[in-house]
Formats: sequence, structure tokens, C-alpha cells
Amino acid sequence: MPSAKSTPARDSAGTLVPLDAASDALLRSAIEAVRQHERVAKLNERSAHHTELTEATELCELCHRHLHERAELYEASAAVGKGGHDDAFWHATNTMWHAARDYARRHAECDASSAKLAKHSSEKLGELTLEYELEASALLGLKHAIAAYKKLRPNAA
Repeated sequence: MPSAKSTPARDSAGTLVPLDAASDALLRSAIEAVRQHERVAKLNERSAHHTELTEATELCELCHRHLHERAELYEASAAVGKGGHDDAFWHATNTMWHAARDYARRHAECDASSAKLAKHSSEKLGELTLEYELEASALLGLKHAIAAYKKLRPNAA
């Protein structure tokens, strides 16, 4: 997190956003992004109808954008410091923030790599497989960060 103190974070309506509110919002957004990601994966495994899969994918993408926005809001809130929160809260919420950013980055890289694949050479498929494995690892990291945060703030979800 940035060490320099800056002005308190504000939401899109201009309202001040306390660190715990931004952290809890990040948690809820992360939980929903993970849930929607897993839902799309299950629908894909079950060979769901194209329309259902398309709509579920759109919802999943919306959740990913929301997660990215909550991570940015948390970053702005955390830039002013941890305030009266203890170190355990600070570390758990920063871990979740890092995990959310990593997952969002990996997901975007998978989307970009998939979109670039016009011809499926074995080398390109190998690269794409690696991207998806890194995304899966980032998703697992996000799940662990969610669990750690929920232990500190069980009512936040």
C-alpha cells in the first residue's frame, strides 16, 4: 500500500468510504466473482445450452468488473492508512486486495490470449493452458484470502 497519506476515498456519489466498508465490499465482491466463475465452469462441464452459458458468462464478466472496481476503491481507502484497525485486519484485507488484483489480472490475460488465438498451434495452446493454470492458481489464492478475512470479520459477507 502507498505509504504517503492522501485524501480519504470517496465512492461515485462523493460519499466518504471508511476502510472497513471498502474492505467488506471487496470481500462481498470477491465472493460473488468466485461464485459466478465456478457457476460458468459447471455449466460448461454440463454442456449447458449456448444461451444459458452466454448469459452466465456475461454475469461473470460483470462480477469481474465489479471486483476490479471494489479493489480500486479499497486501494484508495487504504492509501490514508489503517486508522484504528489492528494489524491482523490490515494484513488480511491487504492480502485479499492483492489476491483480487492478481485474479483480475490473470483473468484478463486469459481473455486476451483466448481472443488472439486464430490458429491453434500446439505452442499457442500450450501458452493458453499456462495462462489458464495461472488463473486457476490466482482463483485459489483469492479463495484463501476470502477465508482468512471471513475469520476476522464473519459478519462482513
